[in-house]
Amino acid sequence: MESSLSIDELIQEMDKPNLTGWKLFAQTPDVYVYGRTDEGNKLLRYKCYSHIPDVTPEVFYKVALDIEYRLIWDKYLKEAREISDGEKKGVYWQVTMPLFIDNRDYTFVRDYGEYDIGDRHFYYAMTRAEHFKNVPPRKKIVRIETCQSQTLLCSDGAKGLKSVFVYCEDPRGNIPKAVWSWAAKFGVPLYAKLTHNACIAYPAWIKDKNTKLPDVTEDDIDEAAIIAMRTAINDLVNDDNEIKQEKE
Repeated sequence: MESSLSIDELIQEMDKPNLTGWKLFAQTPDVYVYGRTDEGNKLLRYKCYSHIPDVTPEVFYKVALDIEYRLIWDKYLKEAREISDGEKKGVYWQVTMPLFIDNRDYTFVRDYGEYDIGDRHFYYAMTRAEHFKNVPPRKKIVRIETCQSQTLLCSDGAKGLKSVFVYCEDPRGNIPKAVWSWAAKFGVPLYAKLTHNACIAYPAWIKDKNTKLPDVTEDDIDEAAIIAMRTAINDLVNDDNEIKQEKE
């Protein structure tokens, strides 16, 4: 795994994005996701830039770190819990994959903190996949061994936040491109709405953990995203047909 970006490098990425060699994969009014694949080491890389005008960075930061709450609002997350291996502490994470793909799971460590740099206050969080010998891989679930994320948040100068999220992963296995197309073009808009709803509801949930969060369905996603999802499914079927023809 490559070294992580420094806080200063993340600030520069937030203020002046470097998108040379990156392609726009998905967008919502508040979120832009760019991606690329490094053929040499098969790493999938994503950069996500957000401006959310009605959520403070403090609330977003707390939501991102709250595992108990994540299990309630994140419909992609099947299982999550804190784990330890001697003095090393981390998190076990299992994600439900779309389109009949095997679930992925992770064991990772976390690092997070707050920084005052210049006249701005930043919130930082990092995750990195690491081996925990007492949490072995499970049958029919693909264990991701190479993965790293970094998130940096700050105020937008008003009542909202702006952020940058940098992510890389070796997904392991032969995942059709159509699945990644579905995840980027349909999953991102859905996930953005889930995250936004979770942030808005978080202060009430902290006071009363029986608070119900609004659900997000396909009907809440714009028509362009739905078309992209259908196209991805058709591409997946075509990919399967091509494989069958090659075997005949």
